[in-house]
Amino acid sequence: MFLLIAFSYVAFAQKKGDDGKKVAEPFKKGSVVKNYRGYMKASNFAKAKDEMDGAMKKFDVARKDPQLYKFKVDALNGLVAAENKKIYLKQNPDTVKYFNYMYELYQTGLKCDTVERAANQEKVAEGKKAENKYGTSVAGIMMPYRKSIYAAGKYFYRKKEYAKAYQYIDLYVNTKTAPVFKDKNGEVKVDDPDDLTEASVLAVLSAYGSSNYKGVMAHLPESLNDKDKECQFLELGSKAAAEMKDTTEMVNLLENGFFLYPETEYFFVTLTKYYNDRGDFEKALATVQKMTEKNPGNRDYWFMCGKEQMLLGKYKDALVSFEKCVEIKADDAESFSAIGNIYLHDAHEKYRNFNLPITHPAYAEEKAEITELYKKSCDAFEQSKKFDEQHTELWLLELRELYFKLNRGKSLKALDKYK
Repeated sequence: MFLLIAFSYVAFAQKKGDDGKKVAEPFKKGSVVKNYRGYMKASNFAKAKDEMDGAMKKFDVARKDPQLYKFKVDALNGLVAAENKKIYLKQNPDTVKYFNYMYELYQTGLKCDTVERAANQEKVAEGKKAENKYGTSVAGIMMPYRKSIYAAGKYFYRKKEYAKAYQYIDLYVNTKTAPVFKDKNGEVKVDDPDDLTEASVLAVLSAYGSSNYKGVMAHLPESLNDKDKECQFLELGSKAAAEMKDTTEMVNLLENGFFLYPETEYFFVTLTKYYNDRGDFEKALATVQKMTEKNPGNRDYWFMCGKEQMLLGKYKDALVSFEKCVEIKADDAESFSAIGNIYLHDAHEKYRNFNLPITHPAYAEEKAEITELYKKSCDAFEQSKKFDEQHTELWLLELRELYFKLNRGKSLKALDKYK
């Protein structure tokens, strides 16, 4: 008897058609709805929700039925109300569960509206009249929870659970103009306060805190309307764009940041490095020169300016920049070394082009000019050695060459103790 009963059950569950293939179990909406209503009547909202979830998971037709989403919204509304009652009566409330139910309610309500709109489009295409049976009702259930959705985002943000915080704040911002909250004239019906910028600021911070760089970029434009935080968010945005390998947007944000907040070191340093890495020394120089204009007493900016000018072969301009450095900082060994290198470069260039015969009237004058350049270079390197004898890479090799060419044997011999 047991084997017979078991066989009959399996055969029913796996009934085959005439072609021998398994026949899909039909969706019995009436039975599902009956079970759902029984659970709702008994205030067993969790089971009622499970009934809808099970049907939608199993049957494609159920996933396209807006009524079932409306039923699920009602079940979730019951779960939210039950948790809210616990919070009010202080009966072991579960705040996280309360927020989670609300989040799912919102997602289900949005899905209900989307599915109903899709169904209405099909009806219109078939020449039938569109009906809005559930959208208005769902919106009415969702609306009172808007403040709580935002509060949930703040709650998780304070707990430093940034991924969860972003989840709620993003939902709050994105549903400000959701179709479900629009009337037949397309007007938004939400009565949120004027907090879009404030919410976007929290969304960006939460997204960045959870390494959600796409989320940062999604809410960045609105967050920049907070002028008190604009500098900070331009920086966060450029970093997020860099993480996403969006070089165009990264540079755009860096340039905007530098233009608006040139005193912020991050924009200047990052932008200059980017230009130099690309070999775009003209743009790098223009960036540095803007800093020397705003901070004429800053030695570091003048030094960088000189380096950029040397990279562009503008040695005369670079000499002026490095001389400005030693004017600001008299014991600047690095700048004296750079000055020495410029004079040495000029001497090498002049010597390379020096091809006059000894009998030429200008021979002595040309040779004297080269010697003078060697002397100026030597003086600069000796100053560099004087102010930083420890770092021999600034002056040692160059002084050996110069002492040799200037026929200063005693000074050249004295360099033997350096390695």
